[in-house]
Amino acid sequence: MSTQAHHAALQGRETRRMLAFDSPVSTRWRITRQRWSPFATALASVVVVVALGKLVMNWLDVYLVFFGDQPEVDPSNITAYRVWGAIAVAALLCGVVAHALNRRRRVLGSFWQALLVACGTGIVVISYIPGAVHLPAPEHVEDGYSAPPCYSGGDNDECVGG
Repeated sequence: MSTQAHHAALQGRETRRMLAFDSPVSTRWRITRQRWSPFATALASVVVVVALGKLVMNWLDVYLVFFGDQPEVDPSNITAYRVWGAIAVAALLCGVVAHALNRRRRVLGSFWQALLVACGTGIVVISYIPGAVHLPAPEHVEDGYSAPPCYSGGDNDECVGG
């Protein structure tokens, strides 16, 4: 076998191998381009910005007081926090998923989504209104050491152990 024939045979094998690896494993599971993805990302971004603005305005409505007044939390403030907080979180998640499905995503769009997630999470946490999330009160556990404190120095019948 001549050298040229040998190189041609090797080149043919490499071409066959390369072509075998270029074909997709399963076209059924490939993510195709979603035409609605850029529009959904932009819409979700607008909704997030509006919801975060509403959360900040709600927080200011409670805590922006003048002349020594105490802040008062109305039930409408609690409801507004719950509604706008849920809208903000849902829109953040939808925006990130829509951006991830966009095959033509750019670095600037990824930076914008990361900035929205970081700022949005921070604003939702910072603008918390007391009473908006019901946390269970810690249960009082009787541990056997609930005797009243002894202030007489320990030489009294009322003092435990003294």
